[in-house]
Amino acid sequence: MSKVISFATQKGGSGKSTLALVLAAPLATEYGLRIAVLDCDYQQSIVKTREQVDAANFARLRETNPDAQYPYDVYPWQLSRIFDFIDNPEHNYDLIIIDVPGRADGDDVFNALTACDAVIVPLVSDYLDRASTAEFMTILEAIKKAADDAQIDFQYYGLPTKRVAGQREEKEMDDYIDGLGLSRFNSSLGHRKAYTRASTLYSLLNPAWARYAGGTKDTSDEIRRVCEELIERLGLPDRRAAAAASVSTASTSAK
Repeated sequence: MSKVISFATQKGGSGKSTLALVLAAPLATEYGLRIAVLDCDYQQSIVKTREQVDAANFARLRETNPDAQYPYDVYPWQLSRIFDFIDNPEHNYDLIIIDVPGRADGDDVFNALTACDAVIVPLVSDYLDRASTAEFMTILEAIKKAADDAQIDFQYYGLPTKRVAGQREEKEMDDYIDGLGLSRFNSSLGHRKAYTRASTLYSLLNPAWARYAGGTKDTSDEIRRVCEELIERLGLPDRRAAAAASVSTASTSAK
């Protein structure tokens, strides 16, 4: 059965859609996961990235490799129809990622979150974000307790994002979340311009695309750490050997 996750927060502007973009391509290309992204956000950022940004590169890729495919599927989807997709036996995905609207404060959003095996909350160490983020994670803790009572698998994790090394606020945020007894990833993502250039076609672990996007070895290292922690926590298959053995033209076709 597919694992279902969502990047969600109670406050807009936290970069949850960017998180989905940054992680989906490497999870598909480097770790060999079959992935679907359901773009349920009103802004349709992931759909627009594919249709308006990646389409031209994909057309050029098809000129040299007519069999080329996007590394994962993207669907514009209505939040109220989440279960229609998840429960469809014809879908053969390892991981379904739901990009929910920017503010997780409606019934449809919370219904969608209950469909997830895990909800991942971006932890931005802005002082003004701290209380609302902790409040939202406390709500997720209540959902987890109800799920545990019903013997339903449900997890939630904070994922530190937009980190700037050495800033006092970063440690304060971690200590605050830990002090409340809430779950968070050990790995994190920095505040990097390359992440705003994430693609639905090329992974930021692709050296050519990473250079084009302004990424560095540190960028690749932290993406790998987050991907591997996500795979371990969710019990996802790790198909790195198979992915490495497959013939790929992406690394030579990226800008």
